[in-house]
Amino acid sequence: MTAKPCLLVVDDEPDLVDSVRDLLRFDYRVLGATRASEGLALVEKEDVQIIMSDQRMPEMTGVELLQRVRQSHPDTIRLLFTAYADLGAVIDAINQGNVYRYISKPWETEELKAILRQACEYYELQEERRKLLKEVQAKNLQLATTNRELHRANELKKAFIKVASHELRTPLTILLGLSEHAVRMTKSIPALHALTDKIRLSGLRLNERVDQMVKMLLAEQFERPLKPQDVEASALIRAAAGEVAHFVEARQQQLDVLIPDDLGMIRVEPDKIRDSLVQLLVNAIKFTPDGGAIRLAATREHLDQPGAPATGHAEHLQITVTDTGMGIAKESLARIFDPFFTGFDVSRHSSGTFEYDKRGLGLGLSMAKTFVEMHGGTLTVQSEVGAGTTFTVELPG
Repeated sequence: MTAKPCLLVVDDEPDLVDSVRDLLRFDYRVLGATRASEGLALVEKEDVQIIMSDQRMPEMTGVELLQRVRQSHPDTIRLLFTAYADLGAVIDAINQGNVYRYISKPWETEELKAILRQACEYYELQEERRKLLKEVQAKNLQLATTNRELHRANELKKAFIKVASHELRTPLTILLGLSEHAVRMTKSIPALHALTDKIRLSGLRLNERVDQMVKMLLAEQFERPLKPQDVEASALIRAAAGEVAHFVEARQQQLDVLIPDDLGMIRVEPDKIRDSLVQLLVNAIKFTPDGGAIRLAATREHLDQPGAPATGHAEHLQITVTDTGMGIAKESLARIFDPFFTGFDVSRHSSGTFEYDKRGLGLGLSMAKTFVEMHGGTLTVQSEVGAGTTFTVELPG
């Protein structure tokens, strides 16, 4: 309490009230009353923190007075003057919670001051507790409001997912049907047949992804464990190169695929690694001028790893995608894998798939890095403006 605490003294002996007032006037704002009714009136009128009452008074006993104060002003700290003969009644009052402490008559001055200091400290603790309780109640109300808003948002999210699912599946159904028909119709034209089959396979994969995403979102399971399998590394990397071959041809670029046949097996979730490599290749195509060169290479490397079995070395697969494009500015390089980052020049944003220097949503590289790291691998980048960029994927095993 920053101001002096207010102390009310109730005793039918005016001299005693005056003596207490004189004794404590420097530390307390002391109010005095010689009748119980007068004391109750002052409690109603003033902000009294502590009340001291004599036990034996004409109108009512001190215990009865303090009991009434407790009912009307439960926060006020209640003290009782008492003689030894009244000690039983006082102890009962303390046990019932009507009185905080009692002060024996006659009292020692220092003992009285010590009891009053303890009463003030107790009042302050209770006051702090009340404030904290009000804050908690206010926070609980805010939390309840927030929870209602989150519940409503969750219902809206589910409705949106269902609508979006329908909107995605409808064109996908048409795409898959037409691609199946195109595959059958182009059997006699090998080059066109290969393209339509790629469209069909991509459509099937997209349909599977849409189903998976919708199930995860509706179930509110935003992550799922990897489902790795042993696949031939060379075939997986070449499959990614095959998916962008048409884009390379359209841009009159050269894609050198340097993939040994003896890369062996690797345990991964194939779709995720293939999608990551496709994203890196599409990124290289988009930021390399027409006629430029792109290289996709892979090797088996050995890492010094103390404690590894047998040879003391652990194998890992290293895949690099190198282009001769514009390169990445130094200020952008540190943020290249941030979601939605497309560089600081927003005028270049576009939804182009493979056209030169067209920026999308900025999720592709972030996704690729996430997928690689889910496998315990790393994705790093080195670049120089005007000289090109190299992305390096390292996968264990």
